[in-house]
Amino acid sequence: MLRGLTVSALVHASVLAMAVFSWPQSRDDCQDQIDRIRREQPGISSVEILMQLPQCASSADLPIDFVEIGRVADLAELRKSDTPQPEAQPEAAPEPVDEQPPPPEPEPAPEPEPEVAVPDPRQPEPEPPKKPEPKPEPKKEEPKPKPKPVEKPPAKPKDDLSFLDDFESALQSKRTSEQRPDAQQTDRPVLANSDRDQTGAGARTGATASLQAALRRQIMECWATVDDLPPEHQIDVTVNMKLARDGSVMSTSLLNPRSRPVGRSGIAVDRALLAVRKCGEIGNYRLPAEDYELWKDIDVTLGPKQG
Repeated sequence: MLRGLTVSALVHASVLAMAVFSWPQSRDDCQDQIDRIRREQPGISSVEILMQLPQCASSADLPIDFVEIGRVADLAELRKSDTPQPEAQPEAAPEPVDEQPPPPEPEPAPEPEPEVAVPDPRQPEPEPPKKPEPKPEPKKEEPKPKPKPVEKPPAKPKDDLSFLDDFESALQSKRTSEQRPDAQQTDRPVLANSDRDQTGAGARTGATASLQAALRRQIMECWATVDDLPPEHQIDVTVNMKLARDGSVMSTSLLNPRSRPVGRSGIAVDRALLAVRKCGEIGNYRLPAEDYELWKDIDVTLGPKQG
């Protein structure tokens, strides 16, 4: 009770304080605002209006009803206590169930004793079955080693000594010409010298031809010929060879034709140059050392006529 009066006094005091310290407004303005609040919030009390419009506390005529908050609280409690509450009915106790003891477990039947077979003394005991002998595992055949391929030794160039016959005949003719007496030496010395020069030149030409033939025979072993080419492309190819004293090739150059032709004829040129180099790589050319001045710079022709 006292607590409710105290709270009510504090609320009214706060409203009056707000009214005193707030800026006062005109009576008409406050009345318009109060009417608007009552239209928007019907049933609102005067205290709630002043709480929203404290500036109108001094100019508005609003009846302030003092209500004891404690009574309101007591009345709410009385209303709660006046409403009859249903009595709690005691829960029905469950009916007791007669628990029957479980039936006794049946005793296990005794296991029958195994019958022991009495051996008949008249019958012999059967022999135990013989275990089958294990089959021998087949021996794995070891793979036979593959025979190693027999390496063929590189074909050695044939020792063609037939060129010596050519040189021998050329040298024989040279000796015969030198030993032959010149009948006209006394009377015509100028003509004799001229004949001697021609004879020497002819001997050198014959020796060179023999050297070229011997060199060609060695190159033919590496030459692929031109028989598979059309006739119009089977041309003769002349190659100049510069050889060292041991018969090795120092350089080669194309003399005829001067350059590689376009088309199938160029195949004949390629084969001739390849044969000259290939035979030089297999082994040095075999030519008489005493005639090195004749074959150190020599021309050789390869073609269908020479093949």
